Amino acid sequence: MVKIIIKYKGDKIEQFDVSGHANAGSYGHDLVCAAISGIVSGALNALDINYHKKVSLKVLDNQILIIAKDLNDSYLQTMLNMLKIQLHTITMQYPKNTQFKEIN
Repeated sequence: MVKIIIKYKGDKIEQFDVSGHANAGSYGHDLVCAAISGIVSGALNALDINYHKKVSLKVLDNQILIIAKDLNDSYLQTMLNMLKIQLHTITMQYPKNTQFKEIN
């Protein structure tokens, strides 16, 4: 199961933690994992290019962490909110393979 945890500070997104495997298909044929990987990879690239001083990006063995350093940047918050919407859309379509949690 892919676990997506979003942490807030007040009403601002502070952190994304994406970990696990969807196990929705055999290796190389897991469309849920492919969708999440594509969304997160695109977000990592965009955040690195546009906000490298305002975020901390950590790609670990089975976990990706995105930590906002500047919570007051409205453009960064818009981008993080877009990532949240995309990931939530996948979890709504594949609830057996994903878990979506928001923590205030």
